[in-house]
Amino acid sequence: MSSLVFIHGWGMGPELWSPIISRLPGVTPRLADLGFRGAPDKPVVSNPLVIAHSLGVMWAIRHLPLPWAGLVSISGFTRFTRSDHFPGVAPLLLEQMKFRLRENMNGVLDRFLRRCGMTHPIIQGFDQDMLSQGLEWLSDWDTRAQFSRMDCPVLAICGASDPIITESHSRACFSSNPLIIVKGGGHLIPLTHADWLASHIAATLEGDGST
Repeated sequence: MSSLVFIHGWGMGPELWSPIISRLPGVTPRLADLGFRGAPDKPVVSNPLVIAHSLGVMWAIRHLPLPWAGLVSISGFTRFTRSDHFPGVAPLLLEQMKFRLRENMNGVLDRFLRRCGMTHPIIQGFDQDMLSQGLEWLSDWDTRAQFSRMDCPVLAICGASDPIITESHSRACFSSNPLIIVKGGGHLIPLTHADWLASHIAATLEGDGST
């Protein structure tokens, strides 16, 4: 069985995956930490099955050596910002977040996490410099070319009601790969649809050619 590596997105930490891991008995996962609320940690794993949320997909493409056994992208993307003929997020929104983060980090976090769907977001203990760095990643990174050269199974999942990543954005990133649209799903599918997502990850593991 391939090793599982879980990677969270911006403004979050490895605890995002607790509901999923608790539903995968017998699995020993590796949790990446992008450093927004804890010490950065990049797992060193051979041929992993990568489970990544949001920004975590681009981070994985840039930081985890190939080959991979597969990728499950949840509300993820290979480019975040809008450009000609690419339906991403307006760069101006990120510039506004960068400015506001310097003035009121907790307010920016609270607003973002509530927009994602958290009713009681945890906003204490974050590293402002790392959050700013993460916004730069979202602004600058474009991993589409690297992604196109990857040779592993890819399953992309997005929420039909995601306020951050639209269906058209997801399709632009993963046009040649299976895409599941979760009815009623927002940006935090690992929290709101934990049973459903864990079952899909388990099915991916059962179909892993390395078992």
